[in-house]
Amino acid sequence: MLDFKTSERKLQSALSIERYIHTMGVVKAAEKLAKRYGADVEKARYAALLHDCAKDYPPDMKRRFCKEYHVPVDDIMLKTIDLTHAFLGAEVARREYLVEDEEILGAIKYHTTGKKNMTLLEKIIFIADYIEEGRKKFDTLEESRKIAFEDIDKAMAFILEHTIEYVKQRNRPLHPLSVEAYEYYKSISEGK
Repeated sequence: MLDFKTSERKLQSALSIERYIHTMGVVKAAEKLAKRYGADVEKARYAALLHDCAKDYPPDMKRRFCKEYHVPVDDIMLKTIDLTHAFLGAEVARREYLVEDEEILGAIKYHTTGKKNMTLLEKIIFIADYIEEGRKKFDTLEESRKIAFEDIDKAMAFILEHTIEYVKQRNRPLHPLSVEAYEYYKSISEGK
């Protein structure tokens, strides 16, 4: 794996200024969440740094690299090609940033859709991406930030619920992984 500073420099040249600023906000949020929940802070920093490494690729490039790197793409991803950035990003992190740690790669892969039964690191990156300090304000942002540091599973359910609402309001296709994740974390948070 490339060292953090080398990865950061390489990534900075691959992202727009706005995406890079967002990424560094996610790194800060992930560090705080990792410390709060006793996760590996260095892994959280790496996963956060690389979570959007394929985000700024043009749609045709995403399609081409998904094919070349054998990244499975379902019908929903084909309709909303930007959804591939997380799955493709895990493969880009492996190939271009030499990440071999499966936990880091999983956190990159599922930071957008989520999934049921996520690892602690996967949850941290998913949440950090949603609550980072540079996010434009929206109705549930402050409540999401508060819950994120109180109960990580409750935060997952809360964020997934509002993400699903957002996707539905915009008539975009909803990925089944997000629905499964929401149902899973809703049942866990209700059982507490």
